[in-house]
Parts: sequence; C-alpha cells; structure tokens
Amino acid sequence: MDDSGAVAEDVNGDGRPDRRTVSEAGHVVCRALDFNFDGVIDTWVYLDASGRVRRRESDYDRDGRIDEVAIYKDGVLSERQRATTLAGKLDTWQHYRNGKVASAERDSNGDDYVDQWWEYPDQRSPDCPLIHSDVNGDGRPDPGATVDVCKDQYVPTARDGEKAPGAGDSEPGINDVPTEVEPGAASPSSGSGPAGETPAAAETPAAPSEGKKR
Repeated sequence: MDDSGAVAEDVNGDGRPDRRTVSEAGHVVCRALDFNFDGVIDTWVYLDASGRVRRRESDYDRDGRIDEVAIYKDGVLSERQRATTLAGKLDTWQHYRNGKVASAERDSNGDDYVDQWWEYPDQRSPDCPLIHSDVNGDGRPDPGATVDVCKDQYVPTARDGEKAPGAGDSEPGINDVPTEVEPGAASPSSGSGPAGETPAAAETPAAPSEGKKR
C-alpha cells in the first residue's frame, strides 16, 4: 500500500503509527495494521465502496512476505490462499461456502502442481476431512490414496455407566470452539491490536477437484 495520502494513527501511544488508512472519494479503501505494535505492518485490509472487507493480506511471521490472502464476496469469506511452508509461495487454496470451508487444494511438495484435495462432507465435523492424494503424478486423486483423518481417532470409553466424553451431540467438545475470528475480537496469538481489527485465523484445508497446475 502506498503511504502517500495515508492517515497514520498511534493506537497504543508508543509514538509509532499502528494503523494507516487510505481513503478515496470519501470512503476508506485500505487499512494497514500493526497488531503486535512492533513497528512492522502485519495485515492489509481492502474495503469495497460499502465499507465491507473484500480482501485481507497477512504476514504472520514478519518476514515481509504475504503468508495468507483472504478473498471476500459481499463481505463473506469465499477463498483463502495460504503459504504453509517457508518456500515463500502460496501452496494451499481453501474454498468456502456460506462462510464455511467446503474444500481445498494443496501443492504438498512445492512443485507447483496440486497433489492433494481436502474434502469436508456436510455431515462431518470440519476437524475430520478426507484427504485425497495424487501419488503417481497424473494430476488426479488416486484410488486407495485417501486418508480419513478421523477414521482411527481414539474415543475414550465410558466407565461405571458414565457417558464417554464427546459421545453425544449435547456434550461440549472441540467442535464448540469457533474456527473463525470475528472482527473486533482479540487474537490469541498476537494480543489485542488496533481497535476494530483482528487478523483472520488460519483454518485447515478441504474437497476433491480436478488436478491442475497452480
């Protein structure tokens, strides 16, 4: 983001700008945010004419390179592109439906070809995807190369007639924990940042599609 014409704000009073805002035609088009107050911008948020987020770019490891790009349609998350290794390039593409992760593609070995497809069946928890892989390099998921993340998951047995933890839908568990940080909420990893802004939380990938080069 070009700093020319940007309004800088010092949110925490340490003498350094923590938020820079650029406006055009009377509305904000971009904000650059330093969430951990170290003097380095962590996130760039781009807004549409209605003031809704349309794109968010985040540098989580403070190396000056974007680690995640989140794309929104009508203010709702539709795609998340991620760099999950230290190779300095995007390798995972998550697709969302109604704001929830529905599928994903991944280049697991860094050769610029998608070789994994993550599927999230509607009736299952988002923590239990099916991971389909291309083992023979033909660009398609291979039969017998699918991993069911929760197939062999250990479930504690009940003792003395008591209900096992997680055995019923009414029992609280990991699925009750939100997977998306809402705007204005505190980030657990970086602490509170500039008012009204928080970095988006990373999510696990998702569903099979035709192989292709990224």
